[in-house]
Amino acid sequence: MTIKLTKVQLFLLMFVMQTGFVYTSFQTSIIEHGKRDATIQFLLIALIFFLQLLFFERMHKYFFLNNVTKTIYLLYWGLYIIAFVIYITYVLTTWAFPNTPTSVIISIFLLVCFYASISRPETAVNIGVVLLPMLFLFIIFMMVAIPDLYATNLLPLFYDRGGTWWMGFLYSTSAFGGAEMYVMLRKYLLEDEKINKKILTIYFTILTSFYLLSLTFTLMFFALEEIRLIPEPILYILHAVEVTFVKRLDLFFVYIWLSWSLVTIVNYVLVMRLVYFEKKRKSPVIQQFIFFAVVGVAANYLVRFSVLDFIKGNIVYVNIIFTFLIPIVIIIVNKIRGRTVSESHTSS
Repeated sequence: MTIKLTKVQLFLLMFVMQTGFVYTSFQTSIIEHGKRDATIQFLLIALIFFLQLLFFERMHKYFFLNNVTKTIYLLYWGLYIIAFVIYITYVLTTWAFPNTPTSVIISIFLLVCFYASISRPETAVNIGVVLLPMLFLFIIFMMVAIPDLYATNLLPLFYDRGGTWWMGFLYSTSAFGGAEMYVMLRKYLLEDEKINKKILTIYFTILTSFYLLSLTFTLMFFALEEIRLIPEPILYILHAVEVTFVKRLDLFFVYIWLSWSLVTIVNYVLVMRLVYFEKKRKSPVIQQFIFFAVVGVAANYLVRFSVLDFIKGNIVYVNIIFTFLIPIVIIIVNKIRGRTVSESHTSS
């Protein structure tokens, strides 16, 4: 299976996959460890992410997966999707459907994902477009909370340095998970499409600003002592805001985020399809159904607060390995060996 992407499609896929899993929760971990310096720590990690993008663009021709690394990444993405479905289920049962059995929520959600995933690849590529007006609407709703914010909460900088202060840098990397998708998808870019530093800078600026908005709003809305008790700060902010035109802004955003999450999973499965079905295989629809069935059974069995708490505390370490370290190692090893993506396709 193969596809052809434009620059806009590539970065839309990247944006959805990088934000969909963590946007409602990454603020808590960063602020809990970084305190008032959370924004500084986040921006420094964002700069490292930008340098990584520049490195990936320059060296992407050396990134390809052999059978071992393909298997490792497919397992990683599969477990990542399971973890995300557990988190989605927790959020939906907490905020929107408290009386609905978790098995029903998981089944309906995954059936929609399965239907979208077995469609033409172009459907998965372009489905993210429907999110754009929703995200603009979400930003407008966030602005409604400005009268309830305290800008003084952002000060003083470089002051609150506890024993875990440096962990703020570590947890800031969670906002940039999925960066490996750039080198995964870069080879599918149309030949007449070019990516330069200006385009990468624009994407980096949009992504970082989108994250920074929610991070600074969280810092200005909550006292530091409250942060560790607020797992989804954006939802709590919207829940506290009272407006005349919508009774509960948090529920409205939950439905936006539900669509956002669905598109994220469909896009991750698209990448898995590109890797797994690179060579033609029999019964692709059946194999995808089995995959979603396994995800559903695993998520339904593991959807417990203790499991979710373990995932939130440790998934950042896994992301660093698969998002930052392994892609760089693969590129360096292939560059030393002199193997490129085009050569690997020829040999296969």
